Amino acid sequence: MGAVAQRQNPGLADVAALVGIAVHTATVFLYLASGLVAPPAGVLFLLAGWAVLLAAAIRLRASRPWLVALTPAASLGFWAAVLTFGDWVLGWTA
Repeated sequence: MGAVAQRQNPGLADVAALVGIAVHTATVFLYLASGLVAPPAGVLFLLAGWAVLLAAAIRLRASRPWLVALTPAASLGFWAAVLTFGDWVLGWTA
């Protein structure tokens, strides 16, 4: 049997993965609104990171659905870290 067939409670895990992807998708509005603080290059960097997280979540959905459920937290952490770095080091201000 494969790893997917041996999962416990696969229905709940699949729902958790889909909710994780949906909430991660909703975080794109924070990234787009970052243009009020960050320069265009900073926003492009943020959006590239967001897209990498989305691609990783989609790829991991079948094998590690509970990890996918953590994607929104990783997305918010990445967003906050980049904006904080931009403020402290690069002087990004509103």
